[in-house]
Amino acid sequence: MPLRVKLACLLAFAPAVFGCWQALRDSGLFSVDRVAIEGLSAGAAPIVTQDLVSAARAQTTTDFRLGMVREAVAQFSLIVDVRARTHFPHGVTLIVRERVPAVRLELGRRTIALAADGTVITGLARLPALAGVRSTQAPSGGSTHDPFVLLALNVLAAAPAPLRERVVAVTAARGMLTIHLHRGPRLIFGNGALPHAKWDAAAAVLADASSRGATYVDVELPARPSAQVGDPTTTLSALSLGGSSAVTPATAAAVATTVNSALLRASVSTSG
Repeated sequence: MPLRVKLACLLAFAPAVFGCWQALRDSGLFSVDRVAIEGLSAGAAPIVTQDLVSAARAQTTTDFRLGMVREAVAQFSLIVDVRARTHFPHGVTLIVRERVPAVRLELGRRTIALAADGTVITGLARLPALAGVRSTQAPSGGSTHDPFVLLALNVLAAAPAPLRERVVAVTAARGMLTIHLHRGPRLIFGNGALPHAKWDAAAAVLADASSRGATYVDVELPARPSAQVGDPTTTLSALSLGGSSAVTPATAAAVATTVNSALLRASVSTSG
């Protein structure tokens, strides 16, 4: 058969072959029957998983459209992004990237999870153990705009992970920014300035044996941190060593403990 005839036959059959493939790739022959999800936390609401699986199973592995999956969970701010790997002929793995909760915003009887940038996180069945921050200003446009809450988020973001995990609340007790630790002393920051330096100073004090049993650690001046350990045999005031008289209990026998300067090694981000 001459080459020209072969080419003519190929060109004649090409549209038919293409049409058959278009029909087959969206048929049940390649339907998605097995869906695995990676990266979705245990705290995600069941509806999130259901919507991901439903959007995947409505497709085929030969014509899988990621946009359909992303659209199905766009209402949940918990989901930052979704990627997919298809496993011919019937499997798909969805790789989810989540927005990480940073604090528990307390609005009266309501509790809302916030990300580090202040975004309200929806799509959670339950909140993980998070630091609590109270506010009377409800979020709008999907984010909080309360200056104090944003300040608390900024300070928590600067914390070393081991200490951040122990924070149970951030308050402005007597106008002083205060961090409350689980089974630990209060950390008095005073304000949001130099958060990295203040966390470094707090970590150094907590690591020093002389601060054991402290009620609070004052790091308003991170170069001169002090701890109130309630030693009744000592009369030295926290104020004399750079502490805050505004937060010293009136009935406590306070002792300010200056720590070994060798413990105050700045982190890479101490500049704040």
